[in-house]
Amino acid sequence: MGYDLKDRIVFITGASSGIGRASAVEYHRAGSRVVAAARSLDKLQELADQLGDDRVFPVAMDVTDPAQRDDALDKSRERFGPIDVLVNNAGWASFSSIYRTPPEHLDRMLKLNIASPIAMIQAVLPEMLERRSGQIVNISSVVGNQPIPRMAVYSATKAAVSSLTTGLRMELKGTGVDVLLVCPGSTNTPFFESAESIDVKAVRFSKSQYSPEQVARAIVQSSRRRRREVTLTVEGKLISLIRRLSHRIADAIMYQVAKRSMPTLKT
Repeated sequence: MGYDLKDRIVFITGASSGIGRASAVEYHRAGSRVVAAARSLDKLQELADQLGDDRVFPVAMDVTDPAQRDDALDKSRERFGPIDVLVNNAGWASFSSIYRTPPEHLDRMLKLNIASPIAMIQAVLPEMLERRSGQIVNISSVVGNQPIPRMAVYSATKAAVSSLTTGLRMELKGTGVDVLLVCPGSTNTPFFESAESIDVKAVRFSKSQYSPEQVARAIVQSSRRRRREVTLTVEGKLISLIRRLSHRIADAIMYQVAKRSMPTLKT
């Protein structure tokens, strides 16, 4: 049985750009009421103006700040009601070797990429369990399945998201709450521009990138069809398959990808 998205309240983190913004548009197209949350309220307001009706609620929120999380959720419930679908999309990366990753970058990745999704889940799950209905949609990454050097810390946080999703799905079996995982590969978003580079220069991994709109359509389709796990891009599916067959070969491939795509900076 599918999941009807019409009139569902969908809360999306990191909705000001890229996959989050495109997901807001796509859920809105599916008939949902969308709470678009991010730090940049002006960009969120532009999104609401673009969609042009009362089914989009822009709300300013730094998802790593507990007080801002609580305030944003209170405002969204006051506007639309309890959350039906949570899309944990917000994330950030620092590109560097592990030993040169600054402590503040490590702290930010851990807070934004894994601690904040857990906090958001804990905040909305009680109402979902009470209604015996709802969805948690976690956005991970292909590098959560197959780590890549020079962004190993980011890979580790996304592996944690993937593991969290699987564990939560088992915990919630029979409750009526779906737990979904979407793992995009190389996507044409501002991700690389907003990431920090320490001792390597981060560039895009693939010329055959998905657009944010393609990823968003896959996310919404996963919601509708209640698909537990989706890996996007041909390269992403292929490296995940290779890793299941041989860790050694998968590691060798990703070593070469990192060497080509993230050259060492002169220091």
